[in-house]
Amino acid sequence: MASADDTALLRALLWAARPAPEEVRAIAVEDLALLGDPRALDSLATHLWDPNPRTQQAVLRAVALFQHPRAEEILGNVVRHPRMPDALKIQALNGLVFQRTASARRTVQDAATDSRLTSVVQNAARAVAEQWNAPPASR
Repeated sequence: MASADDTALLRALLWAARPAPEEVRAIAVEDLALLGDPRALDSLATHLWDPNPRTQQAVLRAVALFQHPRAEEILGNVVRHPRMPDALKIQALNGLVFQRTASARRTVQDAATDSRLTSVVQNAARAVAEQWNAPPASR
């Protein structure tokens, strides 16, 4: 018998995959992150190939909310993928900060010097690396 969490995850996965207006799909994708169930990460990764940029951006926002090795892997893959738009790569770089791991930091640092990436992405990686190195803001 499925638990309430399993049912909620299944419903959210189905809504995210349904043909629907872009606003509905974007909200459904973001709702997957609100459930906090890392089992949704593989499904979210497949939605990165959605032809709608708004859905792709929603996917990256959702993935970045997870502090999980698979979320870090997805974000890093976006940064390194040769066919992903620069805007998504930059969004993924910003999401890596929230992973708070040494490997995520290395991915950002590597992107700053990766000649396969555009100068725009390399500069964004440098900016993200500087944020990482900055002392926490005083309250």
